[in-house]
Amino acid sequence: MSADHGTAVSTVAPAKVNATLVVGPVRERDGRHELVTVMQSLTLGDQVVLRPRRDGDGGEDGDVVRCPGVGGDNLALRALTAFRQATGWDAPPRTIDIVKRIPVAAGMAGGSADAGAVLRLAAHVSGLGDAALLQELAAALGSDVPHQLRPGLAIGHGAGEQLIRCSGVLPGAVVVLRAGVELSTAAVYRRHDELDAATGTRTRAALDGWRERIAQTLTGPAPPSLPDALCVNDLEPAAVDLCPLVGSNVERLRGVGAQRAMVCGSGPTTIGWFVDAERAQAAVARLHEDGADALVAVPTGGAAVSTIIEVPA
Repeated sequence: MSADHGTAVSTVAPAKVNATLVVGPVRERDGRHELVTVMQSLTLGDQVVLRPRRDGDGGEDGDVVRCPGVGGDNLALRALTAFRQATGWDAPPRTIDIVKRIPVAAGMAGGSADAGAVLRLAAHVSGLGDAALLQELAAALGSDVPHQLRPGLAIGHGAGEQLIRCSGVLPGAVVVLRAGVELSTAAVYRRHDELDAATGTRTRAALDGWRERIAQTLTGPAPPSLPDALCVNDLEPAAVDLCPLVGSNVERLRGVGAQRAMVCGSGPTTIGWFVDAERAQAAVARLHEDGADALVAVPTGGAAVSTIIEVPA
């Protein structure tokens, strides 16, 4: 039996961007692509609350998630179910309240961020689950969830679930330009594989070389600006091929002064890196004049994205 303190707790679930995404072959054991990626959390994030369930929360008996505007299977609820099964936490049903700020199906790991936040909150409230178990649960939920369990700056390899955590954050500020359409991650990977059939897939040895070079870049003194070598996204040609608007948005970001502009993950969101938040805000103002849906976010990590607070239940 585990104690139930009836506590409601809240934390931020930050979005992440991939400054690097180098894709290799498909793993035989699980069908996931091997890759090397640099993942950076942003100040843009959902707010996630875990609290005792109340009458009127809806849904079936047991734990429930409330996330207006987002339907279907919810990774946050799956995270809570997995935590209960692994730890034996038998407290009365909980409600997960999510205020969405991260664009949905935008390549920014919003669902994974919420799942990672729920694992952190459940461990905090229950007093169960050590770091190793939480990492194991996160990896089983999806390749982006381990990073979102402890947001910040990290190098991901394997299928993204194996992490080399880095101190500090990437320099500058990020303009997030939303496309207003959805793009299936699975479809982008399929198109990537089709394009790769003509050009050749990166080998595992090539991925090892990328990981070593990136680690040397990010584990030394903090770079004053985003290194050119980091700004690679192997999924970009596939995303642009499936949704030409994505390519147009990359050019729009370059046109308003981005140092680097690229597709974010599998898209359709695009991101532009700027020297500082002031220049990023000026770029967003120009984009808004043209009717674009854009915002500024700043790289973040550490205590800023791991704080848990008690809130009224």
